[in-house]
Amino acid sequence: MSDATILLGAGLVIAGFVLLIADVAHPGLFLLVPAAVLVAIGAIFLIDPSLFAGAPLAAALILLAAGCGGAVLAIPIYQRIAPVHPPIATTLDTLKGMTALVTVDVRPGTMKGKVRVRGEVWSATADQVIPAGSQVTVTGGEGIILRVAPVSNGSGSGP
Repeated sequence: MSDATILLGAGLVIAGFVLLIADVAHPGLFLLVPAAVLVAIGAIFLIDPSLFAGAPLAAALILLAAGCGGAVLAIPIYQRIAPVHPPIATTLDTLKGMTALVTVDVRPGTMKGKVRVRGEVWSATADQVIPAGSQVTVTGGEGIILRVAPVSNGSGSGP
């Protein structure tokens, strides 16, 4: 086994493990397939370097088969692990009745007031002045402006 083959095989294995560590640091499993392919190809280089010595076309086909095989095996794993949820769409209808937190004073007739509802900041207006820090209920709205009212009881869901 030549030094170049050992270095190449070891380098591919190390690169694969670096991608695995990166995937653990930032979960999502998006780096799992390339990491597994790099480790597998590096291991092939280390175990039997003669596979690649005299037949570059065979080497290319093996690499292609390993990459495609890894992807084919990983797709069902991704589908099992990935959470399934309906698309999230925020509309005035979905916000109506929710509780929000006033972040900038809300004043009648202006859209300079701001409220945070479901993690989003919206422009808001009301029939009365509502100071920042107050809890409000979304009563409706138009376009991108919510109409809010002070919370009268504990109903609604949190911001």
